[in-house]
Amino acid sequence: MLAVGVLVPAGGSATAATGAPPGAAPSLTRYDTIAVQTLDSIVNGDFTAATARFDPTVRKLLPPDALARAWVVYQDQMGRYRSHGGPMDTSSGTFTVVSVPLSMERRAGEFRVTFHEDMSIAGLFFLPAGFPIA
Repeated sequence: MLAVGVLVPAGGSATAATGAPPGAAPSLTRYDTIAVQTLDSIVNGDFTAATARFDPTVRKLLPPDALARAWVVYQDQMGRYRSHGGPMDTSSGTFTVVSVPLSMERRAGEFRVTFHEDMSIAGLFFLPAGFPIA
């Protein structure tokens, strides 16, 4: 597992966000849109764009060059990126966590972004599929 980023939650447990009725295609939230845009920037090698919404702590600990290295290491472990599925939101305390399933060459993965209420990114993680939300 490779977890990248910083997240310091202020307690609380993770609960699934309610959404569209069963069988209906869920609409994307603003958090979903930003998470997918961030993932697209990473996949396309634009690590400066990918870090644009990082909060000051994450920006300091995970500048564009460090994010680029983390993406290379993740692909070394999981195989090359193939595609991604639809995002899923979860609430954890005051944070919104967006998990995006990844289809990687060797095994399934997950891209996870944690947001503050102001839409800035509090954490970014490259994980194996199904990694629990703390």
